[in-house]
Amino acid sequence: MPVTETTTRPDPLAHFPENGPYRWLELADADGPYGVCAIAPRPDYLELHLTMSRWGPATRRTLAQDLEWLKTEAKRLHLPKIMGVRANDQGQFDNNLFRFARLYGFSDMCVFQTASLTVD
Repeated sequence: MPVTETTTRPDPLAHFPENGPYRWLELADADGPYGVCAIAPRPDYLELHLTMSRWGPATRRTLAQDLEWLKTEAKRLHLPKIMGVRANDQGQFDNNLFRFARLYGFSDMCVFQTASLTVD
């Protein structure tokens, strides 16, 4: 199965809290791993963070299949939709996100930014 749940947070998602609500997934095809995900159930959706390490036509097709697995998981959790969220701990905007998301059927695009303040 191309989607594999892991027990440890992948390095590309190191800025996510390790003890939070996230499940860590590795995505792979015949050529090996091509991406990692963090998913978390929220009251009205399945939150999805995806980091790709490789891209190409075969990977694109495999990702479409893996999104079907994510849809099945959202349904299993009784969540009506998947919300893709782009988190960048370097404060950079990704110009390709909306184009990429539309390619896989995502809609209702929006932009939001966050900042954290640690309280001692």
